[in-house]
Amino acid sequence: MGILKILLAEVKTPGADLTQQVREICDQIMEQETPNMKYPALAPDGSTVFLSLEAPGRYGWEIGFLTLEREDMESYIAVYHTLEINRINEENIEETVPPRRRKVWVISENKAEKILTQFAVKLKMLRGE
Repeated sequence: MGILKILLAEVKTPGADLTQQVREICDQIMEQETPNMKYPALAPDGSTVFLSLEAPGRYGWEIGFLTLEREDMESYIAVYHTLEINRINEENIEETVPPRRRKVWVISENKAEKILTQFAVKLKMLRGE
């Protein structure tokens, strides 16, 4: 994946630890992908969520999100969340019930490029690419 090599080269903190590398790359990806998301305000977030991208739901009446989360010091997981479209409060998006976790994949890699490659594989699978 040439794009990941380019992003790794742009890591702002030379000699950064794995967590910092993954965080910086995920921030760059989020910056590029957020304008393409239909419901960015509903994307799961938190201190352990590094990346949250929209993905298709399991059914036509759902939306999905795939997140890259840190479990402990250098252990990562990809988590698939879904939300029924009819449960979205269009007038006040903050009052919408958050998406629910549906599936968790453990990413047992120790390099930023490999972690993000595994995440990309899961995202492509969910998108049917």
